Amino acid sequence: MKFSRKEQIGRIDHFESLWDGLLRRYLNRDMFEDISAAKESEFLALQGAIMQELAAIAELEEGRFALVDEVTSVINEALSLRHLKDQSEFQFRRRKERARQVAELIADVRRFVAGRDSASERKEKQLEAKLARPFWDPEKGKFGVIVGRIVASPVRFFSTLRPTAEAKRANLFLLTLVSVLSAGCVISVTAFNAPVARTICYNFALETGILTSDAGALAKIAIGLLVVVGIAVVSLAGAMVAAILAHVLATLMHVSLKAVGAKGDAIASQKVVAFGLAPILLLIILPVVAYLGRESDVSSWLPVVLAAATVCYVAILHTIGFKKVHDARVAAGIVGWLVGVTLFAAVALAALWIWHAAVGNLPPSSGEYLYVTTKEAPMFRGSQRVSSTVTKGDILEFVGDKGEFYVVQHRKNKRRIKKRDAELREGSFLSLLRFLVESSAAQAEVLVDRLSRKVGKQAKQSS
Repeated sequence: MKFSRKEQIGRIDHFESLWDGLLRRYLNRDMFEDISAAKESEFLALQGAIMQELAAIAELEEGRFALVDEVTSVINEALSLRHLKDQSEFQFRRRKERARQVAELIADVRRFVAGRDSASERKEKQLEAKLARPFWDPEKGKFGVIVGRIVASPVRFFSTLRPTAEAKRANLFLLTLVSVLSAGCVISVTAFNAPVARTICYNFALETGILTSDAGALAKIAIGLLVVVGIAVVSLAGAMVAAILAHVLATLMHVSLKAVGAKGDAIASQKVVAFGLAPILLLIILPVVAYLGRESDVSSWLPVVLAAATVCYVAILHTIGFKKVHDARVAAGIVGWLVGVTLFAAVALAALWIWHAAVGNLPPSSGEYLYVTTKEAPMFRGSQRVSSTVTKGDILEFVGDKGEFYVVQHRKNKRRIKKRDAELREGSFLSLLRFLVESSAAQAEVLVDRLSRKVGKQAKQSS
């Protein structure tokens, strides 16, 4: 039965009054002059009442076992008043000193109960819940059940998580999570671009000699199987890349958490990151949202809102997990998460910088340069004669501007590009970060566009 703080302090005061009454008998030599049956009975009844109250007091404070041991030891030395009467002076002084120590322990219990805050009480309740179900493991169960536990009660989930156990089940959860996400996104994209997917598989079948034409039921079945295999291969590749990135994120977050005073090990951080990424399943509808935004009047910023909401949800779960598993403060968990994400972004940007440097497509650190903003922009040798084309994400050396054109240096020759096809930028560190993100996305967009046009052209030729 649980008591309020006021009731707990009242029980302590009652126990202290009983103990003081017993000490008056222990330390009063006049009690031993005339020992009657009534005195002996009262003495034993008082001892019994103290032991009964001690059982309740022992539930109120973490250092209760010292109080139990001391009280029990003192009472066991006084089996009866006649036994106390026959003890020596040394035993009397020793009993007096131990009685003083018990009084100090009672005072410690009172101070603990009076100063205990609601956070400590919640922590005790969580510990009691864990002790009540010592064999319950939140990592056990099917994938959907674990996701439900994380979403429905993240505090309870991370409070009962075993941080020192092996991370095999956490890694399996992570791999399943990114596999479901990758497969869902690939299936959605394929469904929205079914003719393109079919044409790609058909051309592959022709080039490898699997088919000679797409006529007949067997050919259609073969193409369908190739589509399924392609979805599986692309999904698995995406899941593997995502899993590797998640492990990199876990490592960087563990480093940042250790820097702010976290107590757990790397396995604990890995588990928190793995289970805390459960909300990324929301991104499975991102291709649907993007398609609706392209085919209807749905706002183009809706995918950005969805991605931002998912990141915030993940941040909340990771903060809760770090607080419970690493026994860290909320502020430390937030700082650790932000530092970890920043380190992860820095690693990603460094990888993009290396890639752009390898292909020779980096902007200058200072001065002005042109950033191509059109998918394919023509460059002119004279006023109207096209000499070559550049694609979105490319950079050009700025020389000057003339009317509706920018003058650029391209392959040791001066060329012109229309101002509507490029943007004049100033080289700086922030400009470099912006370029790495925009140019990488632009290059991917150009590759997809080229592939789509190539497939469309081949589809027309084969029809």
